[in-house]
Amino acid sequence: MTGGLGPLDGAVLLAYGAALAAIGWRAARRGSATADDYFLAGRSIPWLVTTASFLATCISALTFIGTPAEGYASDFRYLFSNVGDIGAALFVAAVLLPFYQKRRVTSIYEAVERRLGSQTRRACSGYFILTRTLASTVRVVAIAKVLEVVSGGALPFPLCVVATVAAILAYTTAGGGRAIAWTDLLQFCLLIGGGIAALVYLAAHVPGGMSGIIAAGRDAVRPDGTRYDKFNFLELFRPRNLGLFVLLSVWGFFNSTAAYGTDQDMVQRLLACNDERKARWSLAISGLVSIPISALFLFIGAGLYAYARVHPSLVAGMTDSDHVFPRFILTEMPHGLRGLLLAAVAAAAMGSSDSALASLATAFSVDFYKPLWGAGKSEAQIVRASKRFFVGFGLLFVVFALLMRRLDNLLWLAFKIVSYTYGPLLGAILTATLTDWRVRGRRVVALMLSCTALTFALGMTAFWRAHHGAPSSFWSALDSTYWRFYVIFGALAVPAGCALLRENSGPEAAA
Repeated sequence: MTGGLGPLDGAVLLAYGAALAAIGWRAARRGSATADDYFLAGRSIPWLVTTASFLATCISALTFIGTPAEGYASDFRYLFSNVGDIGAALFVAAVLLPFYQKRRVTSIYEAVERRLGSQTRRACSGYFILTRTLASTVRVVAIAKVLEVVSGGALPFPLCVVATVAAILAYTTAGGGRAIAWTDLLQFCLLIGGGIAALVYLAAHVPGGMSGIIAAGRDAVRPDGTRYDKFNFLELFRPRNLGLFVLLSVWGFFNSTAAYGTDQDMVQRLLACNDERKARWSLAISGLVSIPISALFLFIGAGLYAYARVHPSLVAGMTDSDHVFPRFILTEMPHGLRGLLLAAVAAAAMGSSDSALASLATAFSVDFYKPLWGAGKSEAQIVRASKRFFVGFGLLFVVFALLMRRLDNLLWLAFKIVSYTYGPLLGAILTATLTDWRVRGRRVVALMLSCTALTFALGMTAFWRAHHGAPSSFWSALDSTYWRFYVIFGALAVPAGCALLRENSGPEAAA
C-alpha cells in the first residue's frame, strides 16, 4: 500500500477539526464572568465527562506514539510502572483531592499557601510551570514528528510545531475549561477507538493473529542479536529481578501521586466536576483503567514488531522507533482507517496539550498575576489577561519544541524531566496536607531547591559518565534505571527537612 492521504482520510480529519471548532464556539458563547468560571467551567462538568477528560489528559501523544515504540523496541516492563497508579489514585482521591475541594481553590497551590505561606505557594506553582512547560513540549515534539512523517517531509518540523500549537490555541483560548472538558471527551473516544482499530488490523495481518504477535514477542531479537521475551512478566518476579519490580511499583506510586495530586494540569480536570464525591470516583476509576490502556498500546508495539518481521520494508532505514507507528499508519493502513488513526494521534496531542496550556495559564494567573500585579483589577480584566497567558505559553511550547527536535525516546524523556521536580513538589504538598507543622516559607523553598539541585547534578553526571566518560556500571545503572529514585528522594526529603526545621505545631494558619 502506498503512503499519503486520500479524500476519505481528509474528510475524517476535517470532521474532527469541525467538531473541535463547534465545541469551542459553543463554549465561548456561554462566556466567563470570573476566572473560576473560565478555568473550571463554573465547576459544572458532569462526572463521566470529567473522567474522560482526566484520562485524555493522561493519554498524551507520548502514550499513543511512545508506548507502541516502547513495545516495539523493548518489552512490557513499562507496564509495571502503572502498578503504583492504583494505590496513587486511591490515595489522592482520599487525601489530597478533598484537601483542595474543601478550600474551593482554583489553583491547588492556593491551598498550600494557607498552610506554608505565600513563598511556598509561588515556589510550588513555579515548579509546576517549569515542569509542565518542558514535559508538555515533549508531547508537542511527538505529534510534530508524526506530522512530519505523515507529510513525507513536505511539512517541515517547525511548521508542524506551529500548526499543532495554533490548532490547540484556537479552541482553548476562546472556550476555556468548558471547551477543554468537552473536546477531551471526543478525543478520549478517538484515542481508545483508534488504538483498538490499530490492534485489530495488526492481528488480522500478522500470520497467526494475536497468537502470532505473542509468539513473535516471546522470541524477539535486539539490534545486537540477543534474544529476549517482550512479555517478561514472570521474569520480574524472579529473585534477581524482584528489586526492579519493587522499584517500578514504588516509583509508580510516588510518580503518579505527584502527577494526580500535585500537578495543576491533572487536578484542574477534577476540580471542574459538578459533584465532588464523584470527582473522587473519577480519579479512582482512572487509576484502574490506566493499566489496560497502557497494555493496549504496548500490544500495538508488539504487533508492529511481528508485522515488521513479515514486512521488513516497514522499518527499512528507520533510526527512531518513535516513527514506527506513524509510518505504519501512513503506509500500511487502508484509507479511512488511516484518517481515523491520524485523528486519534492529533487527539492524543491535543487532549494533553490543551489541558496543559489551561493549567499553566491558571497557575500563572492565580498564583502570580492576580496577587502580584492584579490588585484592583476586575474579574473580566483577569479573564482577558488569562487569555493572553494562553497564547504566551503556546509560544513557549513552540520555542522549546524547536530546541528539542533532535531528541528521541520521548516516553522516558518526559518522565526524566519531571523526576527532578515532582519529588520536591510532592514533598511540600504532603507536608501541607498531612501535618500541622509551621515552617517558614523560605526554608521549605530552600529544601525544594536543594533536592532539585542534588538530583539534577546526579542525573547530569550519570548521563555524562554513561555516554562519554569511562565505563562504569554504577553511573550507567543510575542513568538507565535508578533515576526513578529522584522522585522518591524529593518526596521524602522535603517533609523530613520540614520536620527538623519546624518552629512549632498548631492549628492551620493562613500565613
